[in-house]
Amino acid sequence: MCGTARISKLLLAVVGPLLSGSAVVPGLGGLFLLFINRSYRHFIGNDYLLLPASLSFVVAGLLLLTGIIGLCVAVNQSHCLRGTFLYLVLILFGLEVTTGTLGYINSVRVMPADLDRFNEIFRKYSDNDSMIESRAVDRLQQNMHCCGVRNYTDWTQFPWFVQSGNDSVPQSCCARNFTTCRGDMEEPELLYTQGCLLTLRDELQWIFLFTLGWVVAVCCLQTLGALMICLWTNTDSAPYQLLNTDNFS
Repeated sequence: MCGTARISKLLLAVVGPLLSGSAVVPGLGGLFLLFINRSYRHFIGNDYLLLPASLSFVVAGLLLLTGIIGLCVAVNQSHCLRGTFLYLVLILFGLEVTTGTLGYINSVRVMPADLDRFNEIFRKYSDNDSMIESRAVDRLQQNMHCCGVRNYTDWTQFPWFVQSGNDSVPQSCCARNFTTCRGDMEEPELLYTQGCLLTLRDELQWIFLFTLGWVVAVCCLQTLGALMICLWTNTDSAPYQLLNTDNFS
């Protein structure tokens, strides 16, 4: 085995486990997107996070398989597995670009598309815990550390604020560090002041931007693996030799 083939084999033995290990990122990302979609589906709507979540699971499975095949190629030197590795890399390129594009589109459409939906749900808020909208709003404000749609003063526009008549916001707007908080708007230092729409948008944007960065890194790994396969295959191809006819004369 020549030096180029030996180096290609060694690098492929490193790239394979790295690709398999990188499958953890889209797997966890898909689970997190499902959690966000389930917890805040009333505000997000249309289950549009399900598609990037599903693609994340597919990419995770293919990455795991591709990494294992890459390691097997380095050990067994199978020509069939080399071709399989290259085909899987091409498929992964397409899926990763699709996932990254969907992530970018979804991250920039959260605020303008869902403003009306947020306002509608917040208007339906009441002290009745059996109301789905009330539980959804409280869960969002408590988990995301936010209050109102754009900021905590939005509550002055909702029916619940007028009916309560005490110039306060729901208890779920109270910062957890202050046990004496009663939701009084005259004490904003005890409240979460940032709006929930911005907070949820920023959370999703962080996830999708992280995904884009991961896609770039994994694409570099895949390119390196594919390049090693091509170099290895070329060095294995024995050159044609001219037949010396003098031996037959």
